[in-house]
Amino acid sequence: MRVELLYVDADPHYMTARQRLVEVLTEDAFETPIQMIAVNSLDDAVLLDFHGSPTIRIDGVDILEPPPDIGLGQRSYPAEGEPGGGAQGAPGKQLIRSAVERARGWGHGRVRPP
Repeated sequence: MRVELLYVDADPHYMTARQRLVEVLTEDAFETPIQMIAVNSLDDAVLLDFHGSPTIRIDGVDILEPPPDIGLGQRSYPAEGEPGGGAQGAPGKQLIRSAVERARGWGHGRVRPP
């Protein structure tokens, strides 16, 4: 499994995203390295198909449908566990876990390992 975290250095949320990603991978017993990719220019953003910071991709697939525009801005993710929804600057652990499970094929009728 290939795991990438794309970010802009000035984004205050990318380390939170990294920590949550590490926690999910550790809790699910995956010893997968995280490729940290700093995006420093609009040219880099175009080349990497980068839609904002932070972005987590698993096997090349964004964990959440990205916004339409390519750029260096901050992304917004649905807030987990808050009544009425809301938004936050880093993806929640459940969103990350769901993406990992999809990548591993656990969302297709297979039983998740203990």
